[in-house]
Amino acid sequence: MVEHINTWHSDAACCIASGDLTDNGTAEEYAALSQILADLRPPFLPMIGNHDHRETLMAALPPPGPAMTNYMQYRWDVGDTVVLCLDTQNPGHDSGIFDEIRLAWLEQELAKCRNSQVLVFMHHPPGALGLGPLDEMPLINFGPLMSILSAAPQVAHIFCGHVHRCVTGTISSVPFSTLRSISHQTRPPYQNWDWDDCVAKDETPQYGLILIGEDRIVTQFLDLEEAR
Repeated sequence: MVEHINTWHSDAACCIASGDLTDNGTAEEYAALSQILADLRPPFLPMIGNHDHRETLMAALPPPGPAMTNYMQYRWDVGDTVVLCLDTQNPGHDSGIFDEIRLAWLEQELAKCRNSQVLVFMHHPPGALGLGPLDEMPLINFGPLMSILSAAPQVAHIFCGHVHRCVTGTISSVPFSTLRSISHQTRPPYQNWDWDDCVAKDETPQYGLILIGEDRIVTQFLDLEEAR
């Protein structure tokens, strides 16, 4: 992945990883990840997922922009566009949560960037996406969050991780996208599966290239065919 990005998109404004940066959240895993990322040319924006450990992650890869105290939640400016990376982790659970203290930070940041285009990134999608067992562990209390985002006209798009599948649509009238993983993919929703047999072995790793224009947000979904 690092080699592919450096070869084709080394001029990118940043590279955002939407959480689950490790499997078990150990210091050794984050040290190994940091060593790999040392060769990445675009600035790296780490996010937190259900497989991460918040304190250990923040010690190894601290928030690169103005951040909320004690949470992996921060702001990163890309020209006139504001990127807000949210912390949806619910420690000890695969599902996510977004409590009042995190909501308050989000409202404050949205108030600061009323005149900017805003892209919101978070690990857990806000609600079920029709993905079978994956729908059992979304952001469980997404109502207040989506009320804030849908009332903010500057919010152009939400990007999520977690599900290891490519899905697009709208939630509370706000466009959103998920994509496949840079590791394994989960089985399509029409296939019967459980967590002991969740991997779709015939699907390649994937990442998204986001193009920001004056009047549009375009996402290209790029498969790493050579990574089979």
